[in-house]
Amino acid sequence: MVTKNKDTSEEVLKVAGQLFSKQGYFGTSMSDIASEVGVGKSALYYHFESKEALCRELMQSSCDELKVELKQAVKDNITPFDVLFIIVKVLLDFRLKHPELNLLTSVGLSSDEKEPIVQFIADLRMKLLKFIRELIGDVDFVRRKGRKFLFVFSASLLSFVLSPLIPDDMKSSEVSEQMIRAIAGKKENSYV
Repeated sequence: MVTKNKDTSEEVLKVAGQLFSKQGYFGTSMSDIASEVGVGKSALYYHFESKEALCRELMQSSCDELKVELKQAVKDNITPFDVLFIIVKVLLDFRLKHPELNLLTSVGLSSDEKEPIVQFIADLRMKLLKFIRELIGDVDFVRRKGRKFLFVFSASLLSFVLSPLIPDDMKSSEVSEQMIRAIAGKKENSYV
């Protein structure tokens, strides 16, 4: 029985993540990935049946790993500020190790939204936001002014964290405010 080489699969995933981050999902071909890894396309298809299957595995495993790291990091933090700081730190550190996370903010912003991979990534993005919301969901925001400050502070931090991930035609502050509202489960201006 022939077995797939795990090292090759991991190298393919790593290289694909880098290429997807630089060129986008739709701008990267299986030929690009095979060439960068130094294998033939047939070897690539031996490990992954399609570019979509490769991307799904890459994104799912990265998000699963991120969730584990986030959960572990916040378990001993008590104050809302501790939780927010550690979430931002983990996101920054993780983003440096996993450039494919760029797809969470870049895919789905185009006319290709009917593509199955776009819907998969949009669903993954929402699951990750819900997970982060659950992490901070038990945090008690006692005072109104404290909540407002926390909202503005969180939006600013997320804006800073996400700025390298956001397309040029979008404002990072708008995206971060939308994400904070999604995470906090709040409607516009309901943080005051």
